Amino acid sequence: MKWTDVKKEITSISPEDKNLIELMALLASIRKEKNMTQKELAEKVHVSQAQIARLENFSYVPSLKTVTKIADGLNLEITFVDKNTKQPVRN
Repeated sequence: MKWTDVKKEITSISPEDKNLIELMALLASIRKEKNMTQKELAEKVHVSQAQIARLENFSYVPSLKTVTKIADGLNLEITFVDKNTKQPVRN
C-alpha cells in the first residue's frame, strides 16, 4: 500500500502526529530513492542504524537536531512553506 493511500485512512491521530509520520515516511522514501542503506545514512550522520530504523518504523520521534542531520545526510534543505501561497518562506 502506498503512503498516499495510508495517510488518507489515518483519522484517529492529531494533525501534528500525522505530519511527523509523513516526514519520517518522506525521509525513508528519499533514502531508498538514493539507494542508500540505513547503515550508510547512519554512518554519514553519526547516529546508529537502529535509530534510523526506529525513525522509519515510526517508533521514535527524533529531535529537530537529528532531523536536520538526516536531511543534511540526504542532501536536503529544510524550509518552511506558506500554507496559503505554497511558496517557500525566505528571510
